[in-house]
Amino acid sequence: MADRRDGLRSLRRRARGGTDAGPAYPAHWEADIALRDGSAAHLRPILPEDAEALQAFHQRQSEHSRYLRFFAPMPRLSERDLTRFTTVDHRDRVAFVVLVGKDIVAVGRYDRTSPRSAEVAFNVADSRQGSGLGSVLLEHLAAAAREQGIDVFTAEVLPQNTKMIKVFTEAGFDVDRTLDDGVVMVSFRIDPTARSLAVMAEREHRAEARAMERLLHPESVLLVGVSSHRDSVGGRFLTALEGSGYAGTVHLVSREALELRGRRAWARISEVPGPVDLAVIALRPEACLDAVEECAEIGVRSVVIPTEGFADSERGRSLQRELVARIRRHGMRLLGPGSLGMLRTGDSPLSLSLAPHMPRAGRAALAGQSSALSAMLLAGTDARGIGLHEFVGVGNRADVSLNDTLQHWEDDEEVGVIGLALESMGNPRKFTRIARRLTRRTPLIVLRPPGSESHLPPGHDVRRSTLPRRALDQVLDSAGVVQTGGVDHLLDVVDGIERQGLPLGPRVGILSNTAALGASLRGAADRAGLRIVAENRSVPLSPDPRLIQRAFTTMAALGEVDLVIAGVLDAQGEDAEEVLRQMAIVARHSEVVLLVCVVTGSDRFDALRGRVRVDPQLPPVHATPFGVVRAASGLLEAALRPAADDEEPARREDVDRAAAREIAERLLRDHHGAGSPSDPGDRTGAEVEIEVGGEDVAALLAAYGIELLQGRRVADEDEALARAAEIGYPVALKSTDPVLRHRADLGGVRLGIPDAVQLRHAVHAMHKDLSYSSAPLEVQAMAPAGVPMVVRSVEDPSLGPVLSLSVAGDATDLLDDIAYAIPPFSEAGAHRLVDAPASAVKLRGTRGLPPADRDALADLVVRVGLLAEDLPELAFLELYPVLVAQHGLTVVGAGARLAPAPNRTDGARRTLSGPPGA
Repeated sequence: MADRRDGLRSLRRRARGGTDAGPAYPAHWEADIALRDGSAAHLRPILPEDAEALQAFHQRQSEHSRYLRFFAPMPRLSERDLTRFTTVDHRDRVAFVVLVGKDIVAVGRYDRTSPRSAEVAFNVADSRQGSGLGSVLLEHLAAAAREQGIDVFTAEVLPQNTKMIKVFTEAGFDVDRTLDDGVVMVSFRIDPTARSLAVMAEREHRAEARAMERLLHPESVLLVGVSSHRDSVGGRFLTALEGSGYAGTVHLVSREALELRGRRAWARISEVPGPVDLAVIALRPEACLDAVEECAEIGVRSVVIPTEGFADSERGRSLQRELVARIRRHGMRLLGPGSLGMLRTGDSPLSLSLAPHMPRAGRAALAGQSSALSAMLLAGTDARGIGLHEFVGVGNRADVSLNDTLQHWEDDEEVGVIGLALESMGNPRKFTRIARRLTRRTPLIVLRPPGSESHLPPGHDVRRSTLPRRALDQVLDSAGVVQTGGVDHLLDVVDGIERQGLPLGPRVGILSNTAALGASLRGAADRAGLRIVAENRSVPLSPDPRLIQRAFTTMAALGEVDLVIAGVLDAQGEDAEEVLRQMAIVARHSEVVLLVCVVTGSDRFDALRGRVRVDPQLPPVHATPFGVVRAASGLLEAALRPAADDEEPARREDVDRAAAREIAERLLRDHHGAGSPSDPGDRTGAEVEIEVGGEDVAALLAAYGIELLQGRRVADEDEALARAAEIGYPVALKSTDPVLRHRADLGGVRLGIPDAVQLRHAVHAMHKDLSYSSAPLEVQAMAPAGVPMVVRSVEDPSLGPVLSLSVAGDATDLLDDIAYAIPPFSEAGAHRLVDAPASAVKLRGTRGLPPADRDALADLVVRVGLLAEDLPELAFLELYPVLVAQHGLTVVGAGARLAPAPNRTDGARRTLSGPPGA
């Protein structure tokens, strides 16, 4: 097998250059894919060396399946057919194979029939019918075809081939069907539509949720590497499994003994009777690879690897890549390596983790990445007594990621709140897409430790974002995610929601039995921006607990507050637990959330928190005003998030996508020619980008209904006068130097030139003053006065297209007053981006000035978002300045850069995260 892999890699390396070895091999088309049953497979372009495997696949098919595919029985493919099917040019003739192990389980292909159309066909193994392979192949073929300029797929299908017809009709495309001479003729455009993307997302969701379901609910478990030492990793996993009350079948593999703790131990994995749902492999990194191969032979479906050391060196990283390739080649899924494991409470408990003991059952779902962060989550959960439903430690998240856990928990009715501690994001665009959908029902609380972008944990192989941290922060905010500043903060918010649910609204009451403590709570609440509607700082400090109970009852029973922060200075003589219990009863009946700050000695506080830990009916307690207000802020933020944005993306009927694509393809073809990168996913920066300006950028914008203010480049005074006469006075004169073109303070702009005489003087003066710049000048029409704004779009390696918006000027740039968001935008989402910068208050009218046309600016945001979303070749676009007047706006200047389309992490085809198989 190793020799075969080396041969394939060698062929791919030779083919990428498009030399005599054959056509360029499109490595970026390779992908690991999730199937409907939760398993995995590897998809790649076909190779001539696949002829033998393709023949075997064909002969395994039933006579009926062969007839449906070829309209004839064809018991065997001829040598000529094999050569034709396996030798393709990856442009006009494209074919993909799907592999599980060494076997081909599906084949899909298209053959170009005209410059803009191609005939598509695919064949799925009889044993894999219903696994979703047909729809996955269609997505990947369509993505490859669009890359080669194909817009339409056609197919000839026998009427009895209902499965293939169903794949076409249920893909979300607008399919035309006609019956001609006993054959169904199918035709459809392959441009992604809102419906096709929704269908793809739903299928992806089902497949990934099913994979997590299989991982978290095994009926049989295999522990590999168990020793007689209880402190060994394998021994600790066995202890946790036995202590959790797991009722399924348990197999042990150990080279030390025939029996461990009363259980039979097998010497080798191959001796274990299969199939097995889940294997835990606690071996050194090198040994894990061979163990995976043996697990595949006995039918293991999922694997957990707690072993560290896969990322401590280049050798370790190479082992991790090979590990994932082997796992996916055999259709398995992997949790880890470096995973702290997983656990589940409830009716069918399970602990395959390094947690010291099982937590209380509840409605919280938690996930972490590194073992250190996961251990802190579990320790904090135990200290607070948080009711846990499930926990997953994804470790290096080489295969199963936090996105997969979200897909699973979205459908779980037992989950009331989700907490994630993440140190990296392999696919943040997909994460925000899932989060936007999930947070409509379930609060999502997230911790991203400071510096996680610049100092990734070992083993986290991700694309680095070129944007500042606040860009992703704002993107997560817009998706309804509640962000926290540390593990304690995260768990305090999760604890409050798990115990009491979300507040019904934003109204906050403050109650205190001393004025000083009340003042501290009020100060912290004001700083956090909480809406205080009721306050009582005059409850007597007394040993009688009924006084604070009555005060709380009065505040809660009026129906005027949604959350109460109670500050209690412990008088040492009262029963603090009973006070909390009685207040909690009133809170539940009044539908009010209660958080308590208890100021007392450390021994009494620890004792009180210990009782709260074991009693889910008691409210959370905090030791400081800052801590309790911080938790309250998180609960309120989560309560208001689900309505953040559930609108459909806005569309514009006057958009001409085909025209924009033709412009981009022409410019890239003229610039790069045959030397353009064969793998768009390898795009690394400006060395493959081309500047676009003048009429080209104006035409690109016009295709999306964006009008650029008329302007003409001029070489001398006479040409300037001629252009000004065409445009009409008054005019503006500008330098085209990127640094100077909008900087009047640097002499690069002269505005309001009224006539030819003044224009001649202005040209002469600017040539003299800007003699250090060789950039030509430009004559442009004068725009109506308005608030100057900057709208930018960047194709980020990690996030994909990201829009930013700010008020123009050095001040906003220096103060980072820039708003970011991911397109496409709903109407409400575009307005939120317009209002997001602090300086956008200028758009509302200040100091006697009329308000600017924010609706027009929101429309521009929608259009730029559609352009960025539809055209991944648009590496960078800047509209500057955009003058927003009282009625309408004017785009004064624009610049763009194009590059070969990147392999987006969340494009219009389903793939698993991480590198593709070997």
